[in-house]
Amino acid sequence: MIQLDQVAAANFHYKRYSLEYFLDSAARLGFKNIELWASGPHFHLDYYTPQMVRDLKQKIRDRGLKVICFTPEQSVYPISISHPDPAYRKASVEFFQRHIEAAVELDCDQMLVTTGLAYLDADDQEMWKWIRESLGEICKTAEREGVKLPLEAFTSFSTHVFNSAAHIARMIEEVGSPNLKGLADTDVMATTGKDTIHDFIRDLGSNMTYVHFVDGNPGGHLVPGEGKLPMEEALQALQDCGYKGYLGLELLDRRYVLEPEQAMRDSLAWFKQRL
Repeated sequence: MIQLDQVAAANFHYKRYSLEYFLDSAARLGFKNIELWASGPHFHLDYYTPQMVRDLKQKIRDRGLKVICFTPEQSVYPISISHPDPAYRKASVEFFQRHIEAAVELDCDQMLVTTGLAYLDADDQEMWKWIRESLGEICKTAEREGVKLPLEAFTSFSTHVFNSAAHIARMIEEVGSPNLKGLADTDVMATTGKDTIHDFIRDLGSNMTYVHFVDGNPGGHLVPGEGKLPMEEALQALQDCGYKGYLGLELLDRRYVLEPEQAMRDSLAWFKQRL
């Protein structure tokens, strides 16, 4: 059975508050686990010294929290392992490798990866090859450091070559790394319209190590219960398959940024009524 401690707070919608405020808020609400979004203004790695990372680890530990997924910003920054320019891809690979090392410093054994934006006028097969080669290089670092890489499919607004459970499963097989895993996002799959949570469970099996459990209309990444998605069905499906990973609250709608703790409290209340 899924336990309440498998629900992880996240700092995406706390961006108008300090990172320390988020950590205090998560602890105040009783969370034990967090997904740490690594981006400005909270934690842009290029602006952090190694000592600052160690200091952040201590702040997290002091509040009784654990980072269960490290998520560097890779949707709006210039990061894409499907880009035609080899120098661009090389820089993107190095970006992920640096963040794997930071994840280890934060005692986190899981880092989210994506393919990045895909050009509609680039060759699909070539893009797939670039992604596979790039992930192969990133996985070498992940294997050395003992970090799992849950790979997320984007909506079709970002990529047309990587937006389904089947794409994730195929890439895991082709890369052949034991550290490459899969991520299911309930709102992304609804927005894309290709899959349901049942498809992810079937296609990924034990390789599904993380879930972004958020509502939508579709779209919005909302508090569970505030959108139109079948969230109770999704939770039951995860219960039925014996899912052992975490459920991350990746709340992205701007309605939450002024009162982020209330949104997190409402999310927690939804789970408490059902777990």
